[in-house]
Amino acid sequence: MYKRILIATDGSDKSMKAAEEGMELAKALGAQVIALNVINEVVIASAVRQLGSDRKEVEERLKVAGEKAVDNIKAMGTKMGVNVDAIVTIGAPANTVIDMAGAEQADLIIMGSHGESGATKLLIGSVVQKVLYWATIPVLVVR
Repeated sequence: MYKRILIATDGSDKSMKAAEEGMELAKALGAQVIALNVINEVVIASAVRQLGSDRKEVEERLKVAGEKAVDNIKAMGTKMGVNVDAIVTIGAPANTVIDMAGAEQADLIIMGSHGESGATKLLIGSVVQKVLYWATIPVLVVR
């Protein structure tokens, strides 16, 4: 059925719930998992412009948070015997999820129904809708 599952995570509780569901499915199917965190380029630009932050410093902080999110999924994989590749990248989240699914030859995308809370919620909230609209492979959205 599914051999390569891309799990998109932003580290939020909803995305970790989606990761748990995805890992269970991957284990049951014997599938490979690609854990993906996309650092939103708009958030970086906003922090630099509005807060006067150093771009490299903002990117590094967000990269550390992204690596923590995908490392949590890798740890789940180790416990469950599921092979997990981790990717942290910068881009437009919805486009990057779709592009990475193609590049990694994923046959299923799994995402949480809502992303981060706080200031970036409005930016992240539309990501699932865009992925559902543009994806050419099945998308599983976990509430």
